[in-house]
Amino acid sequence: MKCLYAAAALACGLLLAGCLPVTSETPVGTTTEFPSDSALFGTWKGHAEDQKTDTYFHFLADKNGAVTAILVSAEGNKDDAGWMSFTLRTAKLGENRLMNAVETTDNGTPTEDSLKGANIPLLYTIANGRRLTLYLLDEDKVKEAIKAGRIAGSIEPGNFGDVKITADAKTLDAFMATPEAAKLFKVFITLKKVD
Repeated sequence: MKCLYAAAALACGLLLAGCLPVTSETPVGTTTEFPSDSALFGTWKGHAEDQKTDTYFHFLADKNGAVTAILVSAEGNKDDAGWMSFTLRTAKLGENRLMNAVETTDNGTPTEDSLKGANIPLLYTIANGRRLTLYLLDEDKVKEAIKAGRIAGSIEPGNFGDVKITADAKTLDAFMATPEAAKLFKVFITLKKVD
């Protein structure tokens, strides 16, 4: 698996784990309209269990119907501090609230690593408008789903091979609308709304 050495980000699950997240060839939600979820707008903060400092997530609407997420971790050592930006598209498929995240900049520099242009599917929940939980796909569970033929995908060789979902848009969205798909995600960070 190609490993990253970077600061906190929306893909903080991948950064905390040190490796690439599960990606998808097709953005999740492309068969539906991409409404911006206004419940996301504003500033949120939180940190994962193995982080000592908070990461701030600021979600802004853009004029194209997408959401820009800017993530800042200003404290810690040089490997923990930094900022990144992502373009997000949100969609509700079945009972699942999902977003497709594409990294656009890392500390102000256009993304040039193995995540350039990669679609990162995330599941999210918002409780009482004050608590945002983001979930990344669990690599092992997605590998099992691919091997069982429940979703099309590719797995690089070796125990740490990167995993990519290769299903077409219609198949991907139909699958992501199911309770089975929701079970493939795991919590990676819970954030609280900043007043």
